Amino acid sequence: MPPTSDSGRDWSAGPDTSVIVPVRNGERTLQRSLEAIFATHGAGEFEVIVVDDGSIDATVAIASGFPCRVICCGQGLGPATARNLGAQAARGQRLIFVDADVFVRPDTLSLLLIALDSSPAVFATYHPEPLYRNFATLLYHTLSCFSLEDTEEKTPVFYSYCAAIGKDLFLKMGGFDSSFTSATFEDMELGWRLAANGLFSHHLKNASVDHAVRYTLYELGRAYFRKSRDLALLLLSRRTMTLNDEGWTSRKHWAIWACAWGTLALGPLAVWVRPMWAVPWMFAVGGFAVASAPLYRMMASRHWVYGPLSVLAYLGIHVIATAAMFSAVLIFLRSLWRRRPSWWHQARFGDETCAGGPQGRGSA
Repeated sequence: MPPTSDSGRDWSAGPDTSVIVPVRNGERTLQRSLEAIFATHGAGEFEVIVVDDGSIDATVAIASGFPCRVICCGQGLGPATARNLGAQAARGQRLIFVDADVFVRPDTLSLLLIALDSSPAVFATYHPEPLYRNFATLLYHTLSCFSLEDTEEKTPVFYSYCAAIGKDLFLKMGGFDSSFTSATFEDMELGWRLAANGLFSHHLKNASVDHAVRYTLYELGRAYFRKSRDLALLLLSRRTMTLNDEGWTSRKHWAIWACAWGTLALGPLAVWVRPMWAVPWMFAVGGFAVASAPLYRMMASRHWVYGPLSVLAYLGIHVIATAAMFSAVLIFLRSLWRRRPSWWHQARFGDETCAGGPQGRGSA
C-alpha cells in the first residue's frame, strides 16, 4: 500500500526528475499506475505530479493517497494542456510523462533517464501482451505493437504514454500543442517539431510498459476516426510534414490502403457493372489478404475465430479512417472559407481596402 501522507517530505530539496501523470476520470487505473511509479528503482530522487483534468469520479481522492502533488485544472482541457501545466509546475530538470492507464516496470523510468543522457527525448514501448483479452482490445494492441515494431530507434515521432524529455527543451519547444483537446497526435506533433530542429527521439525498445486501455468495437471505431481525422488535419495545416514523418508509414502501408479501397470499390463494379472488374478485384482482395497475414496469425494464435474477424475489422478500420480523412478535408476547406474575407477583399479591391474598404473608395 502507498503511504497516505506527504507531510514528512521536504519539497524544497529539489528532485532531479518530475514524473507527470495527466488524468481524467481515471479511477479504474490510476492507483495501480501510481503504485508502479513509486515501485521504481534506480531512477534517483523524483517527484510525482498528478494533473487532474476535470475528473468527476474518485481520481483526486486516489491521487491524494500517494506522496505526490495534485494539480486540478477544473475543466476538461485535454491531456496536452494537462501535461503542459504539470511541466510548468515541475521542479525537476528532467520530465517523465506517464499516462494514468500505463503501468511501468520497476526499471522503466531508470532506463528512460539513462537514455535521455544521450538523446533529446526518449519513449518506451508496449509489452507484447495486453492486460485485457477481449477482441477489440487485442486488435488495437496488436496493431499498436506492429506500428512500434516498425518505428526505428531514432525516429521523428514522440509517444507520450511513457516518455522523457529535458524540461528546458520541452519549454523551449512550447510543450504540447494545446489545440488538441483529446489524446490523438499531440505527442507526435511535438516529435515532428523536435525533428524539424534536428532533434530525433529515441524509441527505447528494451523499456516496456503495460497499457491498461480497454476498448469495445464501438469505442475502437471512434478512436480510429478521431485519430485519422486529427492526423489528416495536422498534415493539411502543416505542409512541411508528410506521412513518412510518422516513422511507421512506408510503401507497404500505402499498398494496404490501395488494396483495402480496391476490395471495397471494385467488388460492386464486378457485380453491377461488368464482370471483368472481378479480375482487379481479386488482385485487390489477394493483396489485402497477404498484407493482413501477420495480423491474422497473431490474432488467430489467441483464438482461431479472431483471425478472420481481425481481417474484416482491419478492412473496417480503413473505411473509418477514409471517412475521417474526408471529414478532415471538409473541415479544412471550411476553415479556409471562413478566412476568405481577408484575402477575398484584398484580391478584389487591392490596397484600397486597407484605406477604408469598398465603401470608402466610392465616397472618396
